[in-house]
Amino acid sequence: MTAGEKIRDAAYGWLGTPYEGCAKVKGVGVDCGQLLIAAVEDAGLIQRGTVQTGTYSQEWHLHRSEEKYLAFIERYCEPVTGEPQPGDFALYKFGRCISHGAIVDAWPRVIHAYVRLGVILSNNDEALLLDGRGRSRLAGIWRFKT
Repeated sequence: MTAGEKIRDAAYGWLGTPYEGCAKVKGVGVDCGQLLIAAVEDAGLIQRGTVQTGTYSQEWHLHRSEEKYLAFIERYCEPVTGEPQPGDFALYKFGRCISHGAIVDAWPRVIHAYVRLGVILSNNDEALLLDGRGRSRLAGIWRFKT
């Protein structure tokens, strides 16, 4: 089993968990960034507590261009130029910077935590992941470094 498949399989265990900003408690609450961290931890690829994000506002991304979310991703992942594979991270722009992440199940299907919906499966071309003009918010695909 590849590292990506382990990440994807771990993410399945979070399906149905409610959305809660800055949280990472399976079945209780998680946000999109914490879900990525939790899946990698649950897959046994990093030790629990290794990634510390601190607290943050749920609207941190609306009025800034600084790529804070991407900076965390770049510490542990590398960009993918080919076809997305299970366990890769799909990153999306909401606002002026990358601010949403999902775990590839089988492209274009992703697992992600979304406000008011919790951890769900979505297709990359669903309205949730498009802007107001119907364009994809996808900014790139990243793969965990093993």
